[in-house]
Amino acid sequence: MLEIWQELEQSSNKFLAYFAAAQERKETLKSAGQECPSILVVDDEETLANTTVEILNMAGFCAFVAYDGQTALELAAKFHPDILLTDVVMPKMNGIELAVAITKLLPRTQILLISGQAGTIDLLEKARNEGYVFELIAKPIHPMKLIDHLKNLDGK
Repeated sequence: MLEIWQELEQSSNKFLAYFAAAQERKETLKSAGQECPSILVVDDEETLANTTVEILNMAGFCAFVAYDGQTALELAAKFHPDILLTDVVMPKMNGIELAVAITKLLPRTQILLISGQAGTIDLLEKARNEGYVFELIAKPIHPMKLIDHLKNLDGK
């Protein structure tokens, strides 16, 4: 596993800690015969992303984080998350571009977009015209509503 860390450039060491904890939790629960849905949380606002990961992990998910679309795509390709929870408006690769790439690469990964900006409607419409339909929920969202939504999403 160590070889990937050299490939990925992150601005925070929390990325590594969250990832290692999620992988360890998933393996521990699996050995006990339990499931832990893995969620890749992507947001360029590090504090928001880190807080979301903490909340999801406390709720029984195995969540890990990326702070940009390209890193998220690389992580998803290697670790195949059950769910992608991504912000839409991010620099370089936006969340919809990421969602399209993940859908092509990992069609079984459930995708949930989250945004607090009105400009996302145009991006969603463009994706829809290309044959991609993604669910969008508005920021801010209460943590319990997000948890419930993700639990229902994972059950689909």
